[in-house]
Amino acid sequence: MQVQSQGKFDIDFSQAGRLGNALLGQLNTLRELEPVHWSDASQGWLITRHADVDDALQGKFPLSLRRIELIMFGPLSPAEQEQLPTLRKYLRFWPVEMDPPEHTRLRKLLVKAFSRKVIEAQRPFVREGVATLMARLEASPTAEFNEDIARPLPGSVILKLLGIPQLEIGRLRTWANAIVEGVGVPYADMAAKLRAEKALLEMTELFQSVIAARRLEPLQDDLVSALLAATEGEDRLCEEEVIGAMHLVLIAGHDTTSSTLTLGLAALAEHPQLWDYMYRNPDKTLDACLELMRYIAMSTAQPRVAAADFEWHGRQIRKGQFVWLMLAAANRDARVFTDPETLDPQRVNDLSMVFAPGMHHCIGHQLAKLQVTEFFGELVRRFAGAELLDPRLDFMAQIVFRGVYQLNVRLQPRTAAAS
Repeated sequence: MQVQSQGKFDIDFSQAGRLGNALLGQLNTLRELEPVHWSDASQGWLITRHADVDDALQGKFPLSLRRIELIMFGPLSPAEQEQLPTLRKYLRFWPVEMDPPEHTRLRKLLVKAFSRKVIEAQRPFVREGVATLMARLEASPTAEFNEDIARPLPGSVILKLLGIPQLEIGRLRTWANAIVEGVGVPYADMAAKLRAEKALLEMTELFQSVIAARRLEPLQDDLVSALLAATEGEDRLCEEEVIGAMHLVLIAGHDTTSSTLTLGLAALAEHPQLWDYMYRNPDKTLDACLELMRYIAMSTAQPRVAAADFEWHGRQIRKGQFVWLMLAAANRDARVFTDPETLDPQRVNDLSMVFAPGMHHCIGHQLAKLQVTEFFGELVRRFAGAELLDPRLDFMAQIVFRGVYQLNVRLQPRTAAAS
């Protein structure tokens, strides 16, 4: 909720679920009041202007990505930390928890594994999955969209990409919710962290078996084989690095895309003019989806830790303090985006922060775009519109990537609309 911090406007991240989309309006207000703002409520600096967020993402300030361990373990006693051995071991192998030169080395190898060829090879499977989901919606146009439609597509795609049996898709929801609610959230309690530990242990045991199988039959057409084969000179990924990459691919790669589909549908339902534009201009689907992603602000924030003292717009940032780069606020900065609160499918989104441009640019952006464009392109072709049945969106209590627990909708098939 909006709070008054020592008489000043402030934002409390622990209330992100309750705030829902009202958070975006509060970020707009903060951006114009104090673009580099110390939040007593969230115990960190909130950076809201596009130019400042971009400078930070480009590495112009001494900001470190080694922050998840601080968030996770900083408040815990040694005895409590001992209850989280899997998290302790593997967090440091996550690419999003690394600074140069470790990150530079790992990224070179990961980019090779996430080649355009590897991603494009998934398109037939994506189209098949989209067709199955559309047939399901046509047969039953009233649905709980989030879990029944939005999650199965990226979940099945990620499992195929990793060479993991599709029967594991039933565990994805539990794993994803446990990780996003227990890792990297400054207000997560010990119970949430223990759920994240359990989820990560189950994932790790599964990945170890997959890796062992690929070592016996290395020429499989999946990402794990590509990760194991990726080399840069004499360098290659160790097993812990492969597992760390798989953790992120499985959770971030499917959870963020499923949330994009759900929040995207909610926005389309409330903006029928965009739905109609996409139907009449199928060649503009990618541009429309990029604008949709900017608008829904699923990608909300990127946390960093100050690696040294420095000054930013007259404010003194101290080493060890958290700095939150508010991508959602940057993507609504009128200095860069004309009429930013409007969904404009013809907007040029070259400066969008959705995929965090810079040295940590999302490696999976091509796969995300592939799925989102295939899904929404087919959705508007088969359906004339949607009605939201929930009185308000039930947002999860998370701030880096936003999502909802459920979304009940009623879709209107075009055959019914025509009749």
